[in-house]
Amino acid sequence: NQSDLMYVRNKGADMPAYIYGNAASKVFIVLIHGGPGGNGLEYRGGQYTEELETDYAMVYWDQRGQGMSHGNYPTEDITINTMAEDLFVLVKSLKYRYGDDVKVFLFGHSWGGMLGTAYMINPTYQAEVAGWIESNGAHDIPLLNTNAIRMFKEIGQQQIAQGVAVADWQEMVDFANGVDTSNISNEEGGQINQFGFKAESIHSEVFESTITSGQSAFQELFFNPTNPLTSYLIGNNTAYLLENEVESTSLTNQLHKITKPTLLLWGKYDFVVSPALGYSAFDLISSTDKELVIFEHSGHSPMDNEPVPFIAAIKQFVERNR
Repeated sequence: NQSDLMYVRNKGADMPAYIYGNAASKVFIVLIHGGPGGNGLEYRGGQYTEELETDYAMVYWDQRGQGMSHGNYPTEDITINTMAEDLFVLVKSLKYRYGDDVKVFLFGHSWGGMLGTAYMINPTYQAEVAGWIESNGAHDIPLLNTNAIRMFKEIGQQQIAQGVAVADWQEMVDFANGVDTSNISNEEGGQINQFGFKAESIHSEVFESTITSGQSAFQELFFNPTNPLTSYLIGNNTAYLLENEVESTSLTNQLHKITKPTLLLWGKYDFVVSPALGYSAFDLISSTDKELVIFEHSGHSPMDNEPVPFIAAIKQFVERNR
């Protein structure tokens, strides 16, 4: 089994990519981590990575200004487009090191879904990969926020009626009722994100499955614009610098540019990145091979909540398109 470390350099940033698993398979799955402010290796835990590394090479990449990445560049270079270019350089570097015949699949979770989508809507970049896997991906923050508010109201009322964590759900329902969904502030966006993780931790369906499969290996913040300190403490303020761009970014109207095989994976009770984004992406992506899988007992991290069907969906998709 392969164990390799490669540094990718682009526009002043040196970014590590940790490669583990079966490189002889000639299939490389690049994990695009959440955050902004996360790192690649926090995703290397649990049943899903063990099984995927048996069959394929997994690439855990630290994005610009995050994890163990370093370098010297102006803050103006911390943009979604620059980071998509970083990812393109990584894909080209993998082919240079392991052979032009390798098949590269991108696998973005949460914020990684926005970054991966930004990569995929560029035809030059898209041409380099065999397929796109998006799990609970935040490619449209305005759509995400309005649907989170809707879920807090609808599911919150159901949970209250069932007598589940009534005070907590009531707090979230009251908050949701007070938000003007036509004008959501960055501060409200941060609160939606915090309440999203809280809702998932107490929702009866997800809570049960999380207990049975062990606590989530990564409860990393998907995006918390109200807390730049978190980002700063892990060695960067990347989340803070990206905040305004990310909060206003909606890539939904560009999804039609994606023509490569696409697998969309979502937890039914994801309050952090609503399944509405999955349904919308499935409708709009132009690929002839596209699939949406909704996990009935999962929240924001179905790889933790329901690892067995999650792994099966990825393997079937990769085998079909390798």
